[in-house]
Amino acid sequence: MDECIPKERHCRDYLAKFPEELLVDNLGNHVLFAAECLVAGTWSWEADGLQLRPLAKNLLCSLQLVRKVLREQSLSQASPCSEPVRMALIRFDTLFAEFELSYVSLLVSLKSPEELYKQQEIVVLFCETVERALKLGYLSQDMIDGCEPLLMFTIPRLAII
Repeated sequence: MDECIPKERHCRDYLAKFPEELLVDNLGNHVLFAAECLVAGTWSWEADGLQLRPLAKNLLCSLQLVRKVLREQSLSQASPCSEPVRMALIRFDTLFAEFELSYVSLLVSLKSPEELYKQQEIVVLFCETVERALKLGYLSQDMIDGCEPLLMFTIPRLAII
């Protein structure tokens, strides 16, 4: 998908809402496995599974279509990214993103837009405080580079002052 449809990929901004421990390299594999379990009926949360099952079926059908189109293209030796391949990949990418967000939303509580905004405000305040403290000579770059624990506790206090 990165080679054939780099500009048509579905937006993944929702990943910012995911807890950091979920953002692993093989999250996609877990998501596809969950979709297969849902379609096979081996999901342990029946009420939640009923909501996700149609999305899971669409996702897996889309994946089968991608495999079929790629197989046909490899036999015909056409260009690496024909129009049927592009369309199948775009549809799969969109369905995957929708299912991923819905699935993870059921597993963990996601950050609300307000929580994300507050977190962003704290980060900006932290950065502005460090920048100002450096200019005024309260801190040295070595102290920041070393991430001294005492300094990390002092920076929020500097922001308040």
